[in-house]
Amino acid sequence: MLYLYKIITEQKQLAEIKNDLISNITHEFKTPIATISTAMEGILNFNQANDPEKTVKYLDISKGQLKKLNGMVEKLLETASLDSNEIDISEDEVEVVTFTKQIFDKFHLIKGDKTLSFETAMSEEWVKMDEFHMENSLGNLVDNAIKYGGDDLKVRLSANHESIFWEVIDNGGKINKLDRVRIFDKFYRVPTGNVHDVKGFGIGLYYTKTLVEKHDGSVDLKVTPNSTNFSIQLPKKNA
Repeated sequence: MLYLYKIITEQKQLAEIKNDLISNITHEFKTPIATISTAMEGILNFNQANDPEKTVKYLDISKGQLKKLNGMVEKLLETASLDSNEIDISEDEVEVVTFTKQIFDKFHLIKGDKTLSFETAMSEEWVKMDEFHMENSLGNLVDNAIKYGGDDLKVRLSANHESIFWEVIDNGGKINKLDRVRIFDKFYRVPTGNVHDVKGFGIGLYYTKTLVEKHDGSVDLKVTPNSTNFSIQLPKKNA
């Protein structure tokens, strides 16, 4: 009976995640499609009035929304490939202090009203890793902290003789025990209520965990009442 209850519970959870994913994808796709449709109507109307400035404006809006749609499709296709061996991990020679600072600088531009800082005691460290995938992996953690975390965010880089460590810390501390267990599962999203402007597909953390593990590293989450700390540990493969 306990085994049957466990199976039924897991199937119910999977069904809820599937329905939530379908609902979220539908919403996320409808928004840019509706925006593009409105822009096209605007172009038709303003072309009759021969207003090239407004035509260019609406074309730019359409271009941006099409880029967003393409990004969503790429994310879904990328997730499908994560379960296979299709992703090749390269060994680029990367100086991790500069690498991390560049990621920090990018997100510092879009942090909004939040405080984002970077700290490290390191001056230079060269490591072999896949620069593209590790940038995405670390970027997912920073992006999530900006979207869902507290108002005070920090990116910390450190190392010992064997490993490189990245930490993304915020002063939120609102992830409960149940969500901590499942937060790296594919398509799982921590419930945030009906807040559509910050919803995603539940892919980012799954991507991060999968790609870091392909580097023989690990991802960890520690939560206290006033702090959420996502960390990446990557073994050194000295360049």
